[in-house]
Amino acid sequence: MSISDVLTVIQNSVVAHAISKSDHLVGAALQVVHVIGFILLLAALVLMSLRLLGVILKHQPVADVIADASRLLWIGLALAVVSGTLMFVSSPKLYFYKFAFELKMLLFVVAVLVQFTVFRKVAKAESPSPAFVRATVALSLVTWFGIGLAGRMIGFT
Repeated sequence: MSISDVLTVIQNSVVAHAISKSDHLVGAALQVVHVIGFILLLAALVLMSLRLLGVILKHQPVADVIADASRLLWIGLALAVVSGTLMFVSSPKLYFYKFAFELKMLLFVVAVLVQFTVFRKVAKAESPSPAFVRATVALSLVTWFGIGLAGRMIGFT
């Protein structure tokens, strides 16, 4: 079975038809939820990053800030992934072959790997190297904000 065949099966699914044949407000609502989820994720990430860099909340333990912000990050990630998946399912052939979508998915994989390996390691370390903290925060922010930019590019390509 080819990629095109898989995309056709997805596009012909009950869920895809329910979304694509519904009122246009469903698609708009999915986009709104997707953006809100991503904003929550980015807000949590920026908060964690600024704390790791020692710019804000200096008197709060890093672990406490990370724990509190992680809840927001998980909620945002869940909203973005679920709504994004539903948008994709409704028109997989529209998205799959776009360079911007490919870039977004590549950056997403990198961002998740960085977030849940390197970033987590830095956040849990007793006294990580300042250079390693800066590099990790920069890589994390660049990949997550890159996802947002690539997502915006999808509509223009």
